[in-house]
Amino acid sequence: MIKHGGDIYSYQYSGEILDFSANISPLGVPDSAKRAVMNAFQSLEHYPDPKCGKLRRALGKYHNISPEKIVCGNGAADIIFRAAKALSPKSILIPSPTFGEYGEAFEQQGAKVKYYAIPYPFDIGKDLIDTLAAGDYDLLILCNPNNPTGKIINEKILHRIAELSEEKGFRILLDECFFDMTDYADLSMINHINNCRSLIIIKSLTKMYALAGLRIGYAISSDTELIEKISLTGQPWPVNTLASEAACAVLGDREYRDRFLELIGEEKSFLYSELAGLGFEVWYPAANYVFFRAKGFSRLDNELKKQGILIRCCDDYRGLSHEYYRAAVRLHEDNAYLIKILRKIVMG
Repeated sequence: MIKHGGDIYSYQYSGEILDFSANISPLGVPDSAKRAVMNAFQSLEHYPDPKCGKLRRALGKYHNISPEKIVCGNGAADIIFRAAKALSPKSILIPSPTFGEYGEAFEQQGAKVKYYAIPYPFDIGKDLIDTLAAGDYDLLILCNPNNPTGKIINEKILHRIAELSEEKGFRILLDECFFDMTDYADLSMINHINNCRSLIIIKSLTKMYALAGLRIGYAISSDTELIEKISLTGQPWPVNTLASEAACAVLGDREYRDRFLELIGEEKSFLYSELAGLGFEVWYPAANYVFFRAKGFSRLDNELKKQGILIRCCDDYRGLSHEYYRAAVRLHEDNAYLIKILRKIVMG
């Protein structure tokens, strides 16, 4: 099984746990979602809508696209595995390091997976375009911003890749689960979905709205036949009633979204500066997590566990070692405490 952040259930600690391993909104579940869930309890005697009609209409309004171009699922991971079954590609290319579920999902469907090593310092550039032009792939998988590095793909590079996919006939599965948290949200490839039939975009409401326990993900494509095909994979009720109502509520919660973005903007800069000040190599974060290398501290995560702090060791990501880590952006007092404990460890 692939390792993930947020595994508080396997960790034994007598005091309060500060979880920096899962990049979930530190503001907690929005009140709008709580109210929606409470109101939905009266409907639990009925099955959820298998077509997710209300949720798809809400997402369509939010993104200004037709609901027929949207398929919903039990989190982004569910969408990835269902898309793998619906697409059934023979050969795929995955730039790495990146989220491990991509390879696992498509390997389960018998696809031949080739990994493209993103050149240090983990910027996707023209080399990937050359690799795609020279190769014979059915599918390219991209994560923007990338997990765990937090790197944004250059807009011109991404658009050229999209053009090439139309020219050569391969599809692109583009994971934008963290993109709405960045300063580039207006540049989402959703704006080009109608001009690029080969593009499938994955989104999630889990991270920004602290709804990890409800699992809400979706995919967008102008290829409505593919959307229908993905919707027919897996079990018939992909999103439960509580999750659907919570999702519809938060999509209209502009106040929460603004507070989240303001907090993340301030605190990611704080974490970046403080981690760099400790002598670590740090990548400036685009979203709500900071990627860094603690050279010479191979089990920094174990040292932090002794203090009740969880961070994400990235040694299970292809191309990374146990010196690479990812830390979520939390409230200021939590971030300051993390830096305080790290300083003690570094200073010995």
